[in-house]
Amino acid sequence: MEFCEKVRQETLFYWEASFNHPFVQGIADGSLPFEKFKFYMLQDAYYLKHYTKVLALAAAKATNDEDIQYFLNTARFIHEAELELHRTTFQELGVTAEEMENFEVAPAAYNYVSHMYNAVHNGDVAEAFAAMLPCPWLYQEIGQKLKYARPNVQLYEQWIALYASDEMLQSIEKQKSMLNRFAREQPKKQKVLKAHFEKSCYYEWMFWEMPWTMQTWTQGVYMNEPTKN
Repeated sequence: MEFCEKVRQETLFYWEASFNHPFVQGIADGSLPFEKFKFYMLQDAYYLKHYTKVLALAAAKATNDEDIQYFLNTARFIHEAELELHRTTFQELGVTAEEMENFEVAPAAYNYVSHMYNAVHNGDVAEAFAAMLPCPWLYQEIGQKLKYARPNVQLYEQWIALYASDEMLQSIEKQKSMLNRFAREQPKKQKVLKAHFEKSCYYEWMFWEMPWTMQTWTQGVYMNEPTKN
């Protein structure tokens, strides 16, 4: 069994939790409030900006020309295509210049990005890629699962179509083959690679929970009552 197939099975809990999350299901049936989708898109724009930088850092650590070109080309694609979708979507969602200027990253997005920076700065290209792959892979699988959904909301239909495309499927197959190769080249590091992969699967779930609960930095924080003598 190849590394990706094995780690996918071992992290099944997180994948199923994402598939069944009310945020994702709300996109599928069109019931997701725009307010939550808007929150998500603002946080996703932050995430993608840093994902692009992590890809560039991974390119600097890659050891062959094919991998270098892959990381640089993917970074360029995300910057030019996917972020352009965010800009047009921002207009449709009515995101104002003031909202963008006052944007504050939510804990889940901040922690996810920090996790990827940790992997690329403190590890090698294999570790960085293990932390990066769950994001596009999960979105591709969600796209396939929702491919025939009819939310009757244009924004949600565009979102589904982006991740349900044949191009996305081909890209993920290539990415899985890359991570499998990295794992074969360093069999003793597979435990570390799995740890990075698993953390990203957790943060992917948190990325749905974050807009669903409109997560803030004070949410869940409470004061303990002073101990009485």
